[in-house]
Amino acid sequence: MNANVVIVEDDPRIAAHVGQGVAAHAGLSLLATVGTLAEARALLDHAVDLFILDLGLPDGSGIDLIAQIRAHHGAMPKILVLSVLGDQETVLAAVLAGADGYLHKALNNANIGEQVADALAGGAPLSPSIAACVLRYLREQNSQPEKEDGEASLSPREYELLQLLARGYRNKQVADALSLSPHTVAEYVQSIYRKLGVSNRGEAMVRAFRNGLLRR
Repeated sequence: MNANVVIVEDDPRIAAHVGQGVAAHAGLSLLATVGTLAEARALLDHAVDLFILDLGLPDGSGIDLIAQIRAHHGAMPKILVLSVLGDQETVLAAVLAGADGYLHKALNNANIGEQVADALAGGAPLSPSIAACVLRYLREQNSQPEKEDGEASLSPREYELLQLLARGYRNKQVADALSLSPHTVAEYVQSIYRKLGVSNRGEAMVRAFRNGLLRR
C-alpha cells in the first residue's frame, strides 16, 4: 500500500514542483495539496502518513501546525518541513515542536520523493545548511549552556505546564491534565511567554531548551 502524503504550501508553483517529486516516487501517493493551516487541520482525521509543510502560511505559522499534529496523533504521521527559512531560531523551533526533517526549498523535485521515503523509514532528512545549524547549536549547548532570567522566575506550576507544552499538549489538554480551567491555563501560558520574553509556543520551546528548563 502506498503511503499517503499531504503537501501544505501556499505557492502553487512550489506545491506543483513538490507534488511531481512525490508522484514520481514508487510507494508514495499524493493525498492532497492545501495552502493554509485551516485546510491542513481539516485533514488531521484522515489517513495521512506524512505532511510536507511550509512554515510561512497565510493564516499562521507551520510550527503551530506541527505541534497540533503531534498533540493529535503522537509520533505519526511524519512531518517534513520544506522552507526557505533557515535561521537557527526557526529551525530549532520546528524541530522542538516535532518535525522529523527539515529541507531547504532549493531541493530539486527528483530528490523530494527520496527524502520523504527516508522520513517514513525513520530517518531525519536535513539539508546540509540545516544540519550545520543544528550541530552548531548543539556545540554551543555543550560548551556554554545559556541561562537567562526567565528560568528563575517561573513558578513551579508554570514549570509543570511548560513540560506539557513541550510534549505538544494543547491548552485544553493541559487544563485536563492539571485540573485547571482553560482560562487559567491561557493566563499561565501568557505569563510564561512574558517571563521568557517570547510571543509564541515555538519561541518558548527554543528559549526554555536553551535555559535548561526542558532537560531536567
